[in-house]
Amino acid sequence: ASIADDGNEVRTTLAGGREIVADLAIVGIGAVPVAGLAAEAGLTIDNGIAVDAELRSCDPDIFAAGDCCSFPLAVYGGRRVRLEAWRNAQEQGALAARNMLGAGEAHAAVPWFWSDQYGLSLQIAGLSDEGKNTVRRDLGDGAFILFHLAEDGRLVAASGIGPGNAVARDIRLAEMLIAKRAKPAPEALGSPDVKLKSLLAA
Repeated sequence: ASIADDGNEVRTTLAGGREIVADLAIVGIGAVPVAGLAAEAGLTIDNGIAVDAELRSCDPDIFAAGDCCSFPLAVYGGRRVRLEAWRNAQEQGALAARNMLGAGEAHAAVPWFWSDQYGLSLQIAGLSDEGKNTVRRDLGDGAFILFHLAEDGRLVAASGIGPGNAVARDIRLAEMLIAKRAKPAPEALGSPDVKLKSLLAA
């Protein structure tokens, strides 16, 4: 695979030989945390400053929060992740402060991301790569949500897109179902006639 830019167009050649020509290409390759100072201080680095569920590093007097740290997510069996999202940084900053004061609270929030693009809102709750099966719910006006289910039927993520706030309420309810480790029936998730709120009580 390759990308070539001759000044007039961008030509992308895929691994199979197919070519895609465009006026512009945007390449997102991710971000790498700058953890040199933390490493020099003797902290464990694992895709960022490694912290425990209370956001404490290997030095009990040093906490880390936000984009710079990797932490275990209980809702995904303790899988260590690093999230680059403002809400995560905001929530973790407050949690780290409480824990510095002795609260002893574990991080339990479900990851949530959003972006507005060309009149559409994209929202994601959870980690879709944990899912093995996908169920689609159409909401009308071009809006829809994809529910991602683990092999055991547990809801692990929901990805929605639509105009304005068309998916916001249902993504928030999906976030609550994920936190609850719910195993809703796929037929219920796929039907716009079934209120997601009713699945929380199940």
